[in-house]
Amino acid sequence: MAESLDTLVADADRAKASDELRLHYDSGRLTLDEFESRLAEVNSARTRGDLEHAFLQLPRSEPPVSLRLRDRRWSSLAFQYVIANAICVLVWAFSGADVHDFWPKWVLLATLIMYLRRLGYRSARRERRRSR
Repeated sequence: MAESLDTLVADADRAKASDELRLHYDSGRLTLDEFESRLAEVNSARTRGDLEHAFLQLPRSEPPVSLRLRDRRWSSLAFQYVIANAICVLVWAFSGADVHDFWPKWVLLATLIMYLRRLGYRSARRERRRSR
């Protein structure tokens, strides 16, 4: 979880949580009494932890891990890596392609190092979040 459970919530957070509870009620996961009880809990919540307590035993409507934006960023970085290096190799190929002087190797090496650093930093940050 990106935010601490002690973080104060705003009215917009409560409204979003209420809408999510309504979806659970409409899908048949909650009885009317459970829905009303949890809705009262959401409306009186002051912290993120209070909101989370109202959703115990209910599936959250977060997108699957593979669809989250920050998880898709690595593929975007890989695409940028491939495009930048392909352009360099094409420039080298169309400008004479001297086999003994393959200068795009330096671009390949530099962009690979930057890509791996970003990937490593991101995975280390993810591990720190999990250990909290």
